[in-house]
Amino acid sequence: MKVFLIVLVVLFFIGQIRVGGLAEYSAQGFRAWVRAGALKIRVFPLNKKDKPARKKEKKAKPPKKKEEAPPSPKPLAEKAGGALDYARALLPVALDAVGTMYGKLRMDTLELELTVGAADPADAAMRYGQASAALGALWEPLTRAFHVKDGRARVRVDFEAGEMTVYGLASLSIKIGQILWLGVYFGCKALRGFLAVRGRQKQKQQQRKAA
Repeated sequence: MKVFLIVLVVLFFIGQIRVGGLAEYSAQGFRAWVRAGALKIRVFPLNKKDKPARKKEKKAKPPKKKEEAPPSPKPLAEKAGGALDYARALLPVALDAVGTMYGKLRMDTLELELTVGAADPADAAMRYGQASAALGALWEPLTRAFHVKDGRARVRVDFEAGEMTVYGLASLSIKIGQILWLGVYFGCKALRGFLAVRGRQKQKQQQRKAA
């Protein structure tokens, strides 16, 4: 019994670990990481040593086979009808899963910063107002779409800079436990839909054979 409780506690804490992605845009370019808890792995841009070396391999030519008569294709209506049946059954489940997962996503960090460069104070004031309006137009839909845990947005003025620069940082995550629960729940729904369509198609085939 104690071992079972320990396993449950361990699984509970594993389920609380958040996994997701981190993206950063600055003057140096765009960078992206995947993360699990405190662990981060950069996925873009890759280091040169991380890129797999491509080796040219000579492919042996397969021996020529005797030409055989191609199997008679199934009627297009039959193939399209079967695919559409599966699409009708599984597409609502897939859309529901995407919507539910989207609602579970959390934006842990969101930073947007615009730096206005202008040597003249009057130009700086005008550009500051323009940058503030542009930043507000970006900030409002993002904070409305996601639950933002830690968010900051600001406009800076740099009288020594020659142009406006942009900095952005966003980190999205979801709990491992939520992913597993969603996978099991929607996986069962998809399986039920798949088996129902398969059963109906088998029944139609048997009816055609009997006719």
